Amino acid sequence: MEYISIGAIRHFIEVHAIIVYLILFLGVIIEGEIAVIFAGIFAYLGSINIFIAIIAVVLGGIAKSFLGYTIGYYLQKHHSHKPFINKMEGRISYFLPRFKERPFWSIFISRFFILGIGWFTVIFSGYKKIPLKIYAKAESYSLAIWSVGIMALGFFFGYTALSISRDVRHVLVIILVFFIMFFVLEKIIAFVFELFNIKEFNELE
Repeated sequence: MEYISIGAIRHFIEVHAIIVYLILFLGVIIEGEIAVIFAGIFAYLGSINIFIAIIAVVLGGIAKSFLGYTIGYYLQKHHSHKPFINKMEGRISYFLPRFKERPFWSIFISRFFILGIGWFTVIFSGYKKIPLKIYAKAESYSLAIWSVGIMALGFFFGYTALSISRDVRHVLVIILVFFIMFFVLEKIIAFVFELFNIKEFNELE
């Protein structure tokens, strides 16, 4: 049985690069990390242009920030007493108990270590009518650092995996292991961050 080569994968992605950029843009709006890491891997392979990929990531991040804030503003105006609003507020308060006191840092950090809380945070920012200047500043700083950092992580994954083996099966297994390690580490950091915030909040109480 003949297996697919690294060269074949590189060529396939290169031919469909425009679709990859579009998926990357949409992926960042939905959540982003997996899409951006794969973009970094493909950039290392030379299949996509890393600068165009970063532009797609940034545009996706901007779209997510705008949509989230707009949705939150709309919910506050028309659906402020609905049960799911209370659920969203409870989730934000659990992970970011000092959101109201420190909106800039809460918005900034939510993109990094708390998987799944990103959409809640941007919507809640609009719901609480966080000043646009503070919101835009926090989102732009976090997006700039996050996009470059996660892209570089994917680049590192691709470089390391191909340095170990050129066999596609081995490369996929290595990348899978990297993904598992990354998400476990992210969960640990989120857990520690959560405990720290809750402890600090309780002390203030």
